[in-house]
Amino acid sequence: MSILSDYKISFRVQKIHNTNFKFIDSVSPSLDAILFEFGNVIHCDALLEVINLRISNAPQSEDVLYTTQGLQMIKIGYSVTRLYHDVEVYDANPNTTSAYSLPTADFKEIVKAWRNFITIGNSGLLN
Repeated sequence: MSILSDYKISFRVQKIHNTNFKFIDSVSPSLDAILFEFGNVIHCDALLEVINLRISNAPQSEDVLYTTQGLQMIKIGYSVTRLYHDVEVYDANPNTTSAYSLPTADFKEIVKAWRNFITIGNSGLLN
């Protein structure tokens, strides 16, 4: 199975007040909410760059903390990425349970598919 089908990923465009918005739907509302914040190619590319930097470094190096504009947080590890709804809760207690976690390699592929959907508006499949 592909990563997109494993996570039941689908993309859609919804018109709200005469403006088209792009959405992702998956097995995790937390994943959907975080990726919705990356609504343009520049933001997707920045996230992919951080993911690639983390994957290319030694497994024992520190995780990367990536705060979104909506103050959600992505903790990108070498093998696991954790999603948090509130950066302030994490800052107060770094041992707090993440809202969702998935393999970093899977997260990278999902972000790439989302970026592709944002860019050309197809199903997100990479050609």
